[in-house]
Amino acid sequence: GTLEHRYPHCWRCDTPLLYYARTSWFVRTTAYKDAMLARNARVDWHPPEIGERRFGEWLTNNIDWAISRDRYWGSPLPLWICDSNSSHVEAIGSFAELGEKSGANVGEGFDPHKPYIDAHTWSCAECHGTMKRTPEVIDTWFDSGSMPFAQWHYPFENATKLEQNYPADFIAEGVDQTRGWFYSLLAIATGLDDALPCNTLSHRVATAPFKSVVVNDLVLDATGAKMSKSKGNVVDPWMIVEKYGADAARLFLVASSQVWVPRRFDEAAIRDTAGRFLLTFRNVYSGIFALYANFGWEPSSADPDVRSRPLIDRWVLSRLAEVEAQANKYLDDYDSTGAARVVMTFFVDDVSNWYVRLNRARFYDVAGDDNRAAFATLREVLLVTCRLLAPIAPFLTDWVHYELMGESVHLGPYLRADKPARDAGIEAAMEHIRTLATLGRAAREDAGVKVRQPLARMVCVVPATSAGSPSAADNLAALVPLLVGELNIREVSFLSSADDLVKLEAKANFRTLGKKFGKATPLAAHAIESLGSEELMSFERGEPLSISVNGDARQLEHDDVTIVRRASGNLIVSESSGYFAAIDPAVTPELRMEGLAREVVSRVQRSRKDAGFAVSDRIRLAVMGSQELEDAVRAHTDWIASEVLAVDIQIGAVEKFHAVQQVDIDGQPVSIALERAV
Repeated sequence: GTLEHRYPHCWRCDTPLLYYARTSWFVRTTAYKDAMLARNARVDWHPPEIGERRFGEWLTNNIDWAISRDRYWGSPLPLWICDSNSSHVEAIGSFAELGEKSGANVGEGFDPHKPYIDAHTWSCAECHGTMKRTPEVIDTWFDSGSMPFAQWHYPFENATKLEQNYPADFIAEGVDQTRGWFYSLLAIATGLDDALPCNTLSHRVATAPFKSVVVNDLVLDATGAKMSKSKGNVVDPWMIVEKYGADAARLFLVASSQVWVPRRFDEAAIRDTAGRFLLTFRNVYSGIFALYANFGWEPSSADPDVRSRPLIDRWVLSRLAEVEAQANKYLDDYDSTGAARVVMTFFVDDVSNWYVRLNRARFYDVAGDDNRAAFATLREVLLVTCRLLAPIAPFLTDWVHYELMGESVHLGPYLRADKPARDAGIEAAMEHIRTLATLGRAAREDAGVKVRQPLARMVCVVPATSAGSPSAADNLAALVPLLVGELNIREVSFLSSADDLVKLEAKANFRTLGKKFGKATPLAAHAIESLGSEELMSFERGEPLSISVNGDARQLEHDDVTIVRRASGNLIVSESSGYFAAIDPAVTPELRMEGLAREVVSRVQRSRKDAGFAVSDRIRLAVMGSQELEDAVRAHTDWIASEVLAVDIQIGAVEKFHAVQQVDIDGQPVSIALERAV
């Protein structure tokens, strides 16, 4: 019959390939296969499975290397064969030896390539024939595999330089080089053995020509297919760089996944991830630090010592020290993805969304010790972040570093020599505060109360296992003002347990109870739902709990019961992993007026920005609205003026102003007008 099969085609021009048996010269790599396996076992592969499986299996099934090619261009194979007896073969090891054999000048102007090399002949030493070069050239992988020593022109010179630089710390190439460059490097180095420095199997360092390998996988198109010009699914890198910048493209590719994992190219993700991060980084520098530092701050001996700065400054510097160590460890392990992610997460979550947001008011002045401490702290954070990200996003980091230091980030050290020690107590306390802040916001949302509306009190519980040492408790107490400001709460107090905040109720899991109680399962469910709050709290702490059904007592498993928490009293409670935050949602008339005043400040600040006012511009302000709103402005005139930099506030009349803006505050129409004070 007829057998159909896929015929091989050229991957470039898509024409059928014709296979012929050819005579070839070989390097007998099978003679030292075990030595290559032993050397490969000492290499630090990233990912490890490439070295163990794909490359390791290739070495295990090694065959002799067919090294000759029937081409014109390339390094000529340095073998001369007698034209009378083909068993008479000479391998020439240098230009000097070639000159001695042929008697030709191999000095300046000598070209060792075809066709010139083929003119060099001499008499056979074993018969009356003539030694002529075999016409083949060498596989180009032999050239690239010789790179570690050929780049220094070894063994003819630079022996000391090679010894200082061999073997390489690491190499990086595509996964398709498993049988190409990775193999040719190892095969040649193993074959040369002690002809190369530090290259014997008994040597204490890695005896491969590279200590570590980073294997890059492919960047695929949006559907997961390999990019190909013939398919028309190739993304133009120059277009991406022009549109998003080189830093964003690099950061996206490195941070989105490990470089040894195939990556689908998603143009939108560049903007949403790397682009957004770089914009945040630039805004913290330009929109906060540089903007306000220009009013007169520069680093000096007048800046407070780190140990005397506020706890939040010491916290962010402690986190910075941890991130610096983590990023360095990741890069030592050739994990650029881990390094990028830990720095980006720190800068967005800890620096931009927490430190800068909570300390914005400290940057409005440059004279006080508190202000100077804030500037000095943020400058240190920006400098170190530039250095940690410089290998991945080299351009923006270099610009910011040059603005801060007057020199390129790429000429400075990656790690600080005198970085402050971490303070685990402050970090633990801040983690408590941030967790409680998240729960407090959730409780406000459950109560339907905006954050701008002040509330009277909040009661918190920190898990006993997380409370830490007395010093951590002291730090927690000292950080409470951050929680007060973040959640707009008048008073924050702590309880040792949540017993007074929540009541526990039990619901039966009929699926597991049915296997134990059979027909008596409804009775068992009733007994479970009758359990008291204290019993359930003890059960959660790991103490045994039993129920009796028809005189038969059985111990409950955690799968038998679902415990539900309900708030006790009027407080709104939010809980997670043993943390509790309970707010009092009651809004008194006094709190209501303060909330309206805060809403007015928010609208005025927005109007200032829309009008293009500088942050230092003083204004005259007029507000007109309901009686309640105008009373709120009167009660908080001084505070509003200080927040919006108003030299004068008029209440109830806006006619004298050219531009009046109508806004809505809690369903009430309000007229706001402002102008720059002369």
